Amino acid sequence: MIIFMKKWTALLSIATLTLGLAACNETATPVQEKEVTETSKLTLQEVYDKSMKVSEELKSVKGTIDMNQTMTMPSEEMTLDIKSVLDMEYILEPMQMHQKGTTTMMGMGEGGESQETEMETYITEDAMYVYEGTTAQWKKFPQEMVDQIKSSANQTDPATQLQPLQEYLEQVEFEQDDDTYILTLKGSGEEFTALVKDQVDEALQNLTAGENINLDFTINSVDYVVHIDKESYQTTKLDTVIDMDMTMEGETINLKMDAKTDFSKFNEIGEIVVPQEIIDSATSI
Repeated sequence: MIIFMKKWTALLSIATLTLGLAACNETATPVQEKEVTETSKLTLQEVYDKSMKVSEELKSVKGTIDMNQTMTMPSEEMTLDIKSVLDMEYILEPMQMHQKGTTTMMGMGEGGESQETEMETYITEDAMYVYEGTTAQWKKFPQEMVDQIKSSANQTDPATQLQPLQEYLEQVEFEQDDDTYILTLKGSGEEFTALVKDQVDEALQNLTAGENINLDFTINSVDYVVHIDKESYQTTKLDTVIDMDMTMEGETINLKMDAKTDFSKFNEIGEIVVPQEIIDSATSI
């Protein structure tokens, strides 16, 4: 059961990253919660285009993620609550990454207490090192695994995520405060399922080395909020609340997820270096 649940957990980031921005020709309404004195006359289409251009030129970024998930498997009468807190530094080309954080599974330890696991990963041009908190050991993965992860990671290219979403122009609420454009997309049903299906299928095949795995899913509801800086047009914050059903290998799971991501250090990360002590102590798989 734990292995099956871990497989589902590994798919969550794929489904999450397949949502993106949308655009239409209207100006931003000042937010009601606070006084706004610095208003912009740019339309949503213009902001989208500028943000798209910046995304295409992005070389590196840092992301801080705070995510809560509840997965329910009716066939097993089981509910699993997971909290993840992650810091990630990411270089797009050539792809490099350092990710560190903790994942807490509620009620999964002995006696039903929460079980917290430390996680850390380095991915460089030719290697991937993963720290397993349960064994307190570093492991080095083979080159073919590195290539698969890199292929999947290419799905997170911001420009790639923005392009297919222009058809949802009229569904985006467009607001602003003094420093930020705020884009809100809310919806459910088949149109959002169709939006992410092709991208999820492609990313899934990359991660499973071409194995024929069928993943069916339905978006029950999604609230998606993007904050774009008025000066740089960088995406500084992304909040996603999603309720979806996923079926794989005859099992259906309901996922409710609330994820908050803050972005910083745009184009400031020049290189990601694996400490020598990790290289020396890692066990090859």
